[in-house]
Amino acid sequence: MQQETDTSGTNPAVLTQNLSLSNEYRFLSDSYYDATLLRYTEPFLDGRAALRLTLPFNATDRTGDSVTGFGDIAAKFSWIPHVDRHQAYVLSTEIYAPTADEDALRTGKWVAAPGLTYARFVSREVIVAPALIHNFSFAGDDDRADVSRTDFDLYVVWRPQGKRWWITSDLTVSHDFESDKTPVSWELAFGRSLAVLAGGAAVNGYVRPGIGIGADRPYDANIEVGISLVNF
Repeated sequence: MQQETDTSGTNPAVLTQNLSLSNEYRFLSDSYYDATLLRYTEPFLDGRAALRLTLPFNATDRTGDSVTGFGDIAAKFSWIPHVDRHQAYVLSTEIYAPTADEDALRTGKWVAAPGLTYARFVSREVIVAPALIHNFSFAGDDDRADVSRTDFDLYVVWRPQGKRWWITSDLTVSHDFESDKTPVSWELAFGRSLAVLAGGAAVNGYVRPGIGIGADRPYDANIEVGISLVNF
């Protein structure tokens, strides 16, 4: 099946050991936000579940002064209750801890983000995977704003058979219930297998430009680059 041989890291129904490093630069209206993420994913239950840890290092001048430091660390649990050759369901919950060094780099809240992803294997080359995630704060600094936001993400993968490259499209529509805003963004990633190692591991790289859409857009534009070691 497709999900048994995919080492691109693009299939949401494939939970493999993964170590990645990425950097995203966001062009804001009158400032910037730069996020470097180190992520490690460890699968278990024969690949039906996984735990992912994220350590961010961020920089921004949104408050008028440039600040840098570690952001809020996060841990994500994913579980696949059902998968077959045509479709898969992925349940997940991510917890964000208010560990950032600077106020401008954190929410000041403990945040939970449960979600459901439905992956449809349209063909051996195409995956369509809409996801619905709700982010809400449940503890933290009373002086900081609560978090209550729902994200709808439409993720599409095109990975031609026999090729070492792929393209993904990611359209995200959110609604922030605290600010009553609806940010929208679209990102298009171009990825490639850079090397295949002994034992079936792969080194992958990608570049992902994006744009913000509408009056509530989260950024004007962004660019992200990353490299990952998959299935080692």
